[in-house]
Amino acid sequence: MRIGFLCSAARSNCIQNVIDTFFPDIDPIYLVDDLYYSSKETETKLLEVRDLVNGFIFGGELQFHYYNYIFQPNVPCDYISKDWSSLQNALLSISRKGIDFSAVSIDSYSVATVRSIYQDTGLMLSDTKVKVIGRKVFGKQYVEYVSKKHQTYFENGDVAGCVTALAPVHDRLTSLDIPCVYAHPTIEIISKTINKIRNQYELQKGKSASFAMILIQLIPKQEHSSIRKDDYLYMHEKIKVAEEVYFFAKDTNAAILNDTLDKFIILMNRSDLIDYTNGLQKFYLIDEIHANTNFDILMGIGYGFTPGQAKFNANLAIEKLDSQSRNMAYVVIDSTSILGPLNFLTSTLNEVLRSEEAIFLELSKSSGVSKAILWNLYSLMEKNRKNTFTSAELSKKLGISQRSSSRLLRKMEESQLAKIVNKEVTGTSGRPSDIYEITLYIKE
Repeated sequence: MRIGFLCSAARSNCIQNVIDTFFPDIDPIYLVDDLYYSSKETETKLLEVRDLVNGFIFGGELQFHYYNYIFQPNVPCDYISKDWSSLQNALLSISRKGIDFSAVSIDSYSVATVRSIYQDTGLMLSDTKVKVIGRKVFGKQYVEYVSKKHQTYFENGDVAGCVTALAPVHDRLTSLDIPCVYAHPTIEIISKTINKIRNQYELQKGKSASFAMILIQLIPKQEHSSIRKDDYLYMHEKIKVAEEVYFFAKDTNAAILNDTLDKFIILMNRSDLIDYTNGLQKFYLIDEIHANTNFDILMGIGYGFTPGQAKFNANLAIEKLDSQSRNMAYVVIDSTSILGPLNFLTSTLNEVLRSEEAIFLELSKSSGVSKAILWNLYSLMEKNRKNTFTSAELSKKLGISQRSSSRLLRKMEESQLAKIVNKEVTGTSGRPSDIYEITLYIKE
């Protein structure tokens, strides 16, 4: 089997060692890309190898986000995630350098992951000097932004060293004699990702099932369990869910086959599901239902050569879940292949959101922009992996009038949360529209 890899030089070395040691049957193609933004040159290289590989693995989530469309749905692809074990190893490495691991700055990992690691050692994150650098800048400025944050924390005496999962940041900090450790991927996560791609390829070698059936079971959130006793409230919340399901079906060319009191049944093409979920990495419908209604859900997904077979497998999938598996999903590919439980809910990182809440509250007070709008902008930037928008784009994506989006951008510009960085011609009038860069972080 031939698998292609796109990653930084540092990650490429780690992957090559694992391939050479544990996967002699894999014929690898390595492409090195140290950029942390989309580039035409990289896109061209990937297009050249697309028909030469049986699977493709990206070194990180950003590269996967930028380029996975080149391969999907015909070529299985995935990315090597930044798991807790790679951070744990990095903290061990920095401790061996004689640096207090409770006084370091860390990038690329969620607050929830960092907090969990320190709790395992008996430390509360709030009792440490650890600084977690979140993603507030996108595109070409990202590496510069993260490097500066690490450098500032170190030079101000806030931390004694740095942990980064970004190779260019590591190189830049070490050149400044700032103690720094690169959090490289572990053998376990590399092997797990390779095996996942190999399994997906083996499933595709024969004829792939073309239908996907999705069963969505509604469960009132625990704090709103009383709505079961009030028919009006229950149906009011159910209508909100139906609206989210409708928009999902519209975006993915899916058909809503059945809508009962507490269940939705959706039929769609398997390839459309793979496209929508970025290869079963994200499922924004679950996020939207969780954020905008008082329901949690259980989701069963089944594949099949016929709608009936897909429905049968979807029923098998949902039977594997119970009320304790809220907002989780199982995928039944066939009688021998099952994926799950899958946690698609990005908002389960409530600890991350809570840590951001104070920032958005301060930004709201200083700018006059509501916290709800700031949250929506933050979610939009995370979902699209960019922070530059025109007024027309924001109007469409936020569901507000263009006059409101223009007024919002002007208010943010006055508060230095946005600035005009370029122009583009939209529509038929030829009139250029301003492109705004949005930066939702507190300047220190």
